[in-house]
Amino acid sequence: MKSEIGILVIFLLASTSTLIPVAAVLTGSSNRHAITSTNNVTPTAIGTYAEDYVFVGGQNGSWFHLGQFPRLYKISLQDFSSTQLNPVSSGGTVWGGGYNGSQLLVSGWGSDDESHGPYVWLYNGANVVASGSLDDYGQASSWNGGDIFSASYNGREWLLSGLGSGPLPPYSDEAINHMSLGTFNGSAFTDLSSLVPDQQDAILYTNAWNGQYWLIGGGYLSTAVLFTFDGNTTVNLAAAAKNAIPTLGSVQAIGWNGNYWLIGGIGFLAEYDGKRFLDLTPQLERALSTYDFDSVNAIAWNGQSWLIGGGTAIAQLYPSYAWFIAYNSNRFTQASPELPTYMSSPSSILAITSVNGMWFLGGYSANKGILLTYNDGILTDYSNLVSGFSYVHWLSNLQVLAFGKVDYGLQSHLIPIPELDVKSYDLLSELHILE
Repeated sequence: MKSEIGILVIFLLASTSTLIPVAAVLTGSSNRHAITSTNNVTPTAIGTYAEDYVFVGGQNGSWFHLGQFPRLYKISLQDFSSTQLNPVSSGGTVWGGGYNGSQLLVSGWGSDDESHGPYVWLYNGANVVASGSLDDYGQASSWNGGDIFSASYNGREWLLSGLGSGPLPPYSDEAINHMSLGTFNGSAFTDLSSLVPDQQDAILYTNAWNGQYWLIGGGYLSTAVLFTFDGNTTVNLAAAAKNAIPTLGSVQAIGWNGNYWLIGGIGFLAEYDGKRFLDLTPQLERALSTYDFDSVNAIAWNGQSWLIGGGTAIAQLYPSYAWFIAYNSNRFTQASPELPTYMSSPSSILAITSVNGMWFLGGYSANKGILLTYNDGILTDYSNLVSGFSYVHWLSNLQVLAFGKVDYGLQSHLIPIPELDVKSYDLLSELHILE
């Protein structure tokens, strides 16, 4: 019988988040099938399987008190099993991080030695790429004793923002709290804290990239800080924002949907199109009705609509109730009544992300971490998966092309992608059918 030979295309995830084509030749005979790669390597992959995860970051124990320990869980969306990871071995917390399409940057406060301070933990889904104190990667003395609250990627490097407690001349020659900014490219850290406008005792809670520049926000309670950074210079937007948003307080969350920014924080919600601010606070208050929004803590876009969450601001313990609401085309859709009835004050939604069309929400109620999913108006409680958390601060998705199906004669096995030995080819020249 004539053998039938075809080309199967396999995609492996690269560190640049692009997909690399790998060609393999499938051969057949009358009594058995075998797989032979185009570079005569055996075994050869004949298929790949993607695994989706949501990463949950936060802490166990009270904010800024002895006995707080970082918590980082990797939850498989295939079976909702969880694996605990350890970004640092000491006390501390996971405040935030970011995802660049292939790697996850986790950040916060803690240490693997006696000197506690800001740390980074870079992970590709299978292995830790980089980890340790900022001091391990560059001069970070102004960040000493501080925290990294947020990180976002511009295609070349991560922007880190948060709080520093070391000397920062000319702002202060003494160790003192101040807003901190810096970049990290995976191997080197650069301190940019001296570029922060209106430097003061405050925190840069959030930052995001829109393809042209970063928008960075923070402050403390009723004080707002907001500015842009294009990699070279900063532009202070705080005064213009205050003029347009009378209730403007500390900026806690920022999101970008390809057309405009959505910015929220203590006492306000607004759009920003790069030129002007549109105050959405009155509409949000009306939509939430009996829910006092207090602070917007989480903003996420899933390609079609926004989901916004809030309650008590992060690291604050004044009484307030958690809430969340959808926003699209100038219309708010209240969803807060779907929250579990056991949630009490103080409570809050602190993090939101979207994975495969499903929303994930994280936060806390009465010092116990919560994890919820929301899909087509249905809310499901997965808080049992974060029973080791007092607070869930941060959520992120990660997709890993993890396994290849490999044929050993009559038997097939799943082999981790990094262990496959298959030569990669340019599809433009190699994709063809042989007879």
